[in-house]
Amino acid sequence: MKTLIAFGILLFIALIGSIKLFNKIKVSSCFAYILYSGTIYVFFGLIVGENGFNLISKDIIHQLAPLINFSLGWVGFIFGLQFEIKYLKRIPKNWYLTLPFTYLTSFFTIVLFSFIIFNYIFDGLVQTIEIALGMSFVLAILLSESSVSFISWSSKFLKKEFLGIRICFFISAINNLIPIILTGVIFSLYKYVPASNIISLNAPKNILPHFFIQLMIGILSGFFMFYLVKKITNKLEISAVLFGTIFFISGLSLMFHFSPLFVSMLCGVIFSNLTHRHSYFIKILNPTEKPIYIIFLIFLSLKKAIFNKYIIFIAIFLLLVKFSSKLFTFKSLNKTKLSPFNISPYFSYILLPISSIAPAILLDLLCSYPQHSSSIAQGIFIIALIISEIFSPLGIKLLKIRSKND
Repeated sequence: MKTLIAFGILLFIALIGSIKLFNKIKVSSCFAYILYSGTIYVFFGLIVGENGFNLISKDIIHQLAPLINFSLGWVGFIFGLQFEIKYLKRIPKNWYLTLPFTYLTSFFTIVLFSFIIFNYIFDGLVQTIEIALGMSFVLAILLSESSVSFISWSSKFLKKEFLGIRICFFISAINNLIPIILTGVIFSLYKYVPASNIISLNAPKNILPHFFIQLMIGILSGFFMFYLVKKITNKLEISAVLFGTIFFISGLSLMFHFSPLFVSMLCGVIFSNLTHRHSYFIKILNPTEKPIYIIFLIFLSLKKAIFNKYIIFIAIFLLLVKFSSKLFTFKSLNKTKLSPFNISPYFSYILLPISSIAPAILLDLLCSYPQHSSSIAQGIFIIALIISEIFSPLGIKLLKIRSKND
């Protein structure tokens, strides 16, 4: 009963929060972003959960896990629907060759510095080199992302910078796709043994088959879903088929240690490119995305996380690494004169905030790897998220100043 009440409260808060209250207010300051971004729900979770007054206990959080697992699959499917090939073809091909570097440079730089921190500086935080490397990969996946919603927010204050904003939008989209794929890779690389509460590397012979099975389940589910709904026009029946298929995928992923986010995203990509009613399905499903995102933010901060001076230091340091690496990438690609990098490198300033898919990725990992090292990654991420969303509006101000000087 307590679990149902707790979920009802979360759902109510999510539905209220998803109403565009702040969009009705005339925005005059870019620093109002913290009201728009959802960070306030992180604070709410920290207060009422295990990190605060424990109003929602560990047992209730554990019982809510299957619902969160299904929600991860649902978000992955909605995200996959956005990748329709006919729209992707409108993007210049050379963008695909250059813009992923803005994510990958940050990714490998964060991996390197994180590994040095965990293996040599604060070596007491993690138990083994394998865990230190896995933690480094997870933090790189999460922190290298950029927020589409913040780019949209920035556009209100950079109305004359159409090309730069458009490029940053595309970068953010790529920055959301690559991490989900890498999350699927993490699930194939590492396994969790509940009996001993240990995370360890999978046997090399099992890694590729495990990843291949995830791929095939996602792809075949997309074909199966398309076959089921291709002749259905009733919205209620369509919703039942979609919910049922995603519920099945999420349950299967939980049972066999797959990433529901990754598998469902593949299902969404396949389904999106088979159906001729793409915009129809997007119209039905999109309203559910924001409430689920709010639930993710709350649930992420409900769970017990590790917070101390070392965690705060690591979070701040890795954000600086992200900032520096993205600026370096922009400047380097500008010198090559490859399209589309004929814009100010200081547009990298608005790529600092972390995207909305990152909490989903972290929850995906926390549900499958409920170990002490996961709580460390959770603490670092929450601190980094709060800091980046509080101070990221400075990037808009600095970009405007730099653009004038240039």
